[in-house]
Amino acid sequence: MNFWILLWKVVLIAGVTMFSGMAIWVTIGGLFDIKRLFTQIEQNHKKEEKNRDNSDH
Repeated sequence: MNFWILLWKVVLIAGVTMFSGMAIWVTIGGLFDIKRLFTQIEQNHKKEEKNRDNSDH
């Protein structure tokens, strides 16, 4: 009986540890992706303004 209790404790701790690690990994990766997204949006916006200014003249 003690074997099964120990086994499920190990499985639970391993699962929680892996979930926590993946949650941190995805959060950090997502923050970098969002930063890159906003940078790209800003660059595209500046290009559009530049193109609009050039076409007006």
